[in-house]
Amino acid sequence: MESKVNYISPDDFKRIINYIPLLHQRTLDDKDVEMLYKILYFCALRPMEGINLSKVDFNLNDREISLGNTKTRKNDYAPIPSLFVNELGGYLTTKTNGKLFKGLNYLTFYRWLKKTGKGLDIEAWTTHRDESSEFTMGHIFRKTVGKDMLSGLYGDKAKSIPIISKQLRHSKPSMTVDYYLKSSIEAVKDAW
Repeated sequence: MESKVNYISPDDFKRIINYIPLLHQRTLDDKDVEMLYKILYFCALRPMEGINLSKVDFNLNDREISLGNTKTRKNDYAPIPSLFVNELGGYLTTKTNGKLFKGLNYLTFYRWLKKTGKGLDIEAWTTHRDESSEFTMGHIFRKTVGKDMLSGLYGDKAKSIPIISKQLRHSKPSMTVDYYLKSSIEAVKDAW
């Protein structure tokens, strides 16, 4: 069993998506919030990378998102998994040019995660990082997709550390292994 402090199971991800209407937020339509969460997860983006996206940043033919300057690179790109292209493309056809998540800032996003964590008892969003030693509040989607790739959820080709490291856009595979894919003692016991 994977640590719930640094991982959200596929079932919990569905629960999170279903909880969005209960946020009663007024910043975006519920569909926009759902797609933000899915973009952060499937494309392994940092929260502000997702929040700042515009329609023109997506190249569905090449399956890439242009992120501009990011925390670690200039002119960075994120891959779009093929299994997400159709859903993402359908969503983008409903949007006009400009920011996808107009009016959204990190503080509002953070509040949504806290409220969802409390409402659904999501350990990753209710355990303080001083207690867990995990920076999971906004990065949980990145950590989760890396672990899901490693477990083979998206096929054997996605299970290699260099591929996962590239998806997460880490400069060194050691960053991926040491900070994102680390396992709990329960996960090790379960593997045996």
